[in-house]
Amino acid sequence: MKNTFTIYKREYKGLATLYISYYDQKNKRFRVSLNKATECLKMPIDEALEYFQSKSLKEILAFIKRLEAMKNADKRIKNAEKRTLKIQSKITILEALKRFLALKIGLKQTSLNSLENVFNSIFRVMGLKESDKLKKITKEKIAIYHQDTLKHYKKNTIHNLNANLKSFLAFCEGERFLEKSPYFSITLKNAQEATAIEPFNLEEVKTLIENTQSLRLKAFLTVAFFTGLRTGEQLALTWGDIDFTEKKIVINKSLNELGSITTPKNKPSVREVDLLEPVAKILKELQASEPEGKKFVFISMPKRITMFQIAFRKLLKTLNLKDRKLYTTRHTFASLMLSQGEEPMWVSKTLGHKDLNTTYKTYSHYIPKQEKERAKFLKGIL
Repeated sequence: MKNTFTIYKREYKGLATLYISYYDQKNKRFRVSLNKATECLKMPIDEALEYFQSKSLKEILAFIKRLEAMKNADKRIKNAEKRTLKIQSKITILEALKRFLALKIGLKQTSLNSLENVFNSIFRVMGLKESDKLKKITKEKIAIYHQDTLKHYKKNTIHNLNANLKSFLAFCEGERFLEKSPYFSITLKNAQEATAIEPFNLEEVKTLIENTQSLRLKAFLTVAFFTGLRTGEQLALTWGDIDFTEKKIVINKSLNELGSITTPKNKPSVREVDLLEPVAKILKELQASEPEGKKFVFISMPKRITMFQIAFRKLLKTLNLKDRKLYTTRHTFASLMLSQGEEPMWVSKTLGHKDLNTTYKTYSHYIPKQEKERAKFLKGIL
C-alpha cells in the first residue's frame, strides 16, 4: 500500500467533516470519512486535520479499524443485552431452578429431592409458584420471606433456607437470568432457637421395649436404641450383615425415601458396629421366627415403609410418653452411652460421624464430669 494520501475538509450545511483519500496496491481509490475518528479525538476540526496529517496512512487506517471494531463490539453487547432482557422477561422460577439443580453434580437423588422441597418452602413463603416468572422475586418478596421465616421457623432452619436462597439468586445473576440478585441479609439474633433434643432415659427405653406387642417391633426398637443406626440404614439390613460369631453388624447401605437401596449418607457411615448382647439376643429370636431364606431383617422387599414410625408413636401414646420421632432412638443411644461413661470415640464411630467434633457438638453435655485429680504424674517433677 502506498503511503500517499490526502486529507481534506469538506463543509455541508455549515458542518465541516474530514475525509481521507488514498489508493491501494491495485491503484484503487478509496475515500473514507474521518468524522467518527475526529469525534473520538475530541479535537476541533482544524487540530484534528493537523493531527491526521502528521500520521502515516498505515496508522490512520489502523485507527479507523480499531474504531470500527469498537463499534461492532458495542453492537454485540447491545444485542446480548437485548437477548438477556428477553430471557429475563420470560424465564420462570422452575426453569431457573432446574438449571441450578443440574449443576449439583454428585448429589444423590434423595438429596436433590430434599433441596427441591427446601425451595418449594421458600417460594411458598414468598407467595410465589414455580410457574411464576423469576423476575417476580423482588426485594419486597425477600422482605416478606424474612418476616415469615422468623415467625415460623427455628434459627438453624432459617440459616439453611437463607443459604440456599442466596446461592440460587447469585446463580441467576451470574447466568443473567436476573439483572441483579434481590437477596439481602438480616440479623437472626431474635430468631427462635432450635428445640432441644429430648432422648429417652434408660427406664423409658426398657418400658417401650417390654410393652411392644409384636416381636418385629420389639426387635426394631432394640436394635435402634442400642446401635444408634439411622432409620434408612436399619431398614436396609440383611441377615448377611449380622455376624453373630464376631458380634458385628456391617453397615454398607441404606433404604432411601424412594424405596431404593443406596450407599449410606457419607463415607464414615460405611462401618461396622458392635453387636451388643441385648441386640444379638433379640435378633436371634427374630431370625428363628422368620421363614428360611428371608433376605432382609425388617422388611420383605426394598420399599420405604412407615409401619415402624406409626407403631412407635402409637406405643408412646399408649404409655403416656411424650410424642417423639423414631429418629430419637439414635439420639437416645448417644446420650445413654456417653452418660454411662462409654468412650466418646467409640460412640462417634458407632454413629458413623465424620469426626469427634460432630459428636461433641451435639452430645457433649451428656458426658459426665470426672471428679479426679488431673496430671498426677507431674507431682514433684520440678
